[in-house]
Amino acid sequence: MNFIKKGITIIMFLAFTRTVLNAQNNDFSITPTLGLGSPILDGGLSCHLGVNPGLSVSPYFSVEGQLSYIYTKVNSAFLSGERGTSHSVNLLTGGRLYFIPDDKKVRPYINILLGGSYHREIEKSPGLKTTEFGLGLSAGAFVKIDNLVLGLSIDTPQHIILKVGYVF
Repeated sequence: MNFIKKGITIIMFLAFTRTVLNAQNNDFSITPTLGLGSPILDGGLSCHLGVNPGLSVSPYFSVEGQLSYIYTKVNSAFLSGERGTSHSVNLLTGGRLYFIPDDKKVRPYINILLGGSYHREIEKSPGLKTTEFGLGLSAGAFVKIDNLVLGLSIDTPQHIILKVGYVF
């Protein structure tokens, strides 16, 4: 519950920051994203919820951040075969590289983000709970069509996620 409060506070801060930056004529954007994915080694389904603020530095490069939550239902773990759930929160920052200038309608890009990750896993049958903090990573390929964003990314811990977002 404490993570939800922190997430709401960060989102409110980002919204306030956007207002201030727009007043200074900087190109700042916020992109909420939803996604479905799968753990790479385990059998299961993941649900992604995130927000990506970005600040354009040049026509081809932006500085980007990501605050995301991933819920995963594991049907069969890779080594143990156990079932369970996992919760992951990532707070990341990095860069976004566009292949086409910002005056075009369709803009493909890639991003690489690094930061911190919190992961909690709960196995169903023995009731084991593991919690860990570590290095977080997100890398993906996306296409921005007007304000709609579609893409595929690899996010920690070990998820391939199909994401959809809208740029504000």
